[in-house]
Amino acid sequence: MTVWTPQDRSISVAPGHRVVTGYVPIEQITMACRARMAVGDVEAAYRKQLALGDHQAFPCPNGRWDGERFVLLDGRHAFISALMLGMTHLLVAWTEGAADGAQVGR
Repeated sequence: MTVWTPQDRSISVAPGHRVVTGYVPIEQITMACRARMAVGDVEAAYRKQLALGDHQAFPCPNGRWDGERFVLLDGRHAFISALMLGMTHLLVAWTEGAADGAQVGR
């Protein structure tokens, strides 16, 4: 299996925190940025998801939790392509603080 990074997605991680990934139901996701998107960029994300089939790319879109909603900060093209394809969940990443002073990497 070949692993490749399709884009440079970054997330700032404070000391003592960890990056968590998981599949979030698509209806629980909102976009932080609702600016217009280039049609070609959305098409590229759509074609990438079509090529992946039922798998999802990593690094994945990232954001933060706001109550029960996941606010997408980076990866809105992937989100829109998932909506267009009728996907029910999107693989996303977020940071969490270490519980009870536990060290990251435990």
